[in-house]
Amino acid sequence: MQRPSLSTPAVIHLFAAAHAAVAVLSRLFDYVDDVPLTVLTISLIVIISIRRGLQTEMVAALTLAGCFTGYLVGSYGAKLVALAVPDATIAAAITTALVTELLGWGVYAFARLRGSQSNNRINWSPTTLQIVAIASAILLLRISYTLIFNSSFFVQAGVYSEFQRLLSNTFALMSLLCGNVIFVSLRPRLLERRELRSAVTLLFTGTFSMAITLLVYYDFPQGNGMRLDALLLFRLYAVILLFDIVVYTLLKLIAYVIASNAELRTERGKKHRAQFQYNKLKLQINPHFLFNSLNILDFLVQEKETERASAFIRKLAGTYRYMLKNEDEPLVPLQEEIAFAQKYAELLQERFASGFSVRYEIPQEAFAHHVIPCCLQLLIENATKHNVVSPEQPLTVLIRAEAGTLTVSNPIQPRISAQASTGMGLRNIRQQYLDISGRQISVEKTKTEFIVKLPLL
Repeated sequence: MQRPSLSTPAVIHLFAAAHAAVAVLSRLFDYVDDVPLTVLTISLIVIISIRRGLQTEMVAALTLAGCFTGYLVGSYGAKLVALAVPDATIAAAITTALVTELLGWGVYAFARLRGSQSNNRINWSPTTLQIVAIASAILLLRISYTLIFNSSFFVQAGVYSEFQRLLSNTFALMSLLCGNVIFVSLRPRLLERRELRSAVTLLFTGTFSMAITLLVYYDFPQGNGMRLDALLLFRLYAVILLFDIVVYTLLKLIAYVIASNAELRTERGKKHRAQFQYNKLKLQINPHFLFNSLNILDFLVQEKETERASAFIRKLAGTYRYMLKNEDEPLVPLQEEIAFAQKYAELLQERFASGFSVRYEIPQEAFAHHVIPCCLQLLIENATKHNVVSPEQPLTVLIRAEAGTLTVSNPIQPRISAQASTGMGLRNIRQQYLDISGRQISVEKTKTEFIVKLPLL
């Protein structure tokens, strides 16, 4: 029997309680040490990342960002909480629990960008060695920097003087940012093996940070004529290396978010195109459309209108030919779509006789643009489906192009027994435009007119 597992929100709450308990115990026993809290933070982030199937490098990036963010937010947040809670032990417990909740939910929200997709949940099957290696490396980095910053190298002047030197050298700072941006963008293309990526990333971060350190140390490009002092260079390198790690981590996470959103839009576009094609397929075999068409054809045969019957068959065949030809095309030239709409309108005119017409106001320059296939046919069909069409109440659909927009309008003369509109056709058209071009369509309904505006692409 499968054992019940805790949900991710429950895991976050449990770790928040554990953080609070460690904070209380450390102060009760007068042993204030950040290492146990760091271990808990790393464990929380790794567990959430594994549950969402994130890749190893993303787990490392999230863990680094989480540890440093937790340290900074916890340090300054504790001062704010202390203003409201005078007891230092309770204030520490509240601060630690709140920071852990924020970190946990932040990591969970970030991991869901791709982890929610089924094909990514099995992307990574980490071994125990991988988990221990990630956690140990980040914990070691955290402890090392704590020891270095608390050592005699920094205890007098602190780290702010070195950090200020970096910020005051615009050339070095911009080089650091641009170098990391280029490396983050080019690394996946240049290095396909994940093992090689990690090694090259470590090498790049170490050597690139040293190069930036030398630029700052000698105040390049102005120059300061300083002699090489190993202790000062080490202090500066330690600060710049840490800053470079943070910058690289943030850029990596940003790149991940951008890639995730692009992938999500692509997947969503495929889904909506598949739905649109399915609806077009249903239209192609729409029994009502076929039934009405066959009835018209039977009438023409009975009346011995052989020429009209033959022309009707050719138009019907041309209609289906266009649908089949363009079912996989995201866009078609406006001129082809207009020609298709004319054939479809002629079929409807056989059915409605003198009660239906389509008027076109399309300047020649508009034919260089594109639209999604079958959009005009869907809008014309909607007009005849939901409005009275008769010689006494003729229905005219106006299609005009101006200012980069294709406008389709018809008067509102609702049928008494018309079925309620599902809006499926308009939703499909709207989603296709969003997926393909990111542009919206406009739907307006006045007291007398229904208007749809489509962007010309």
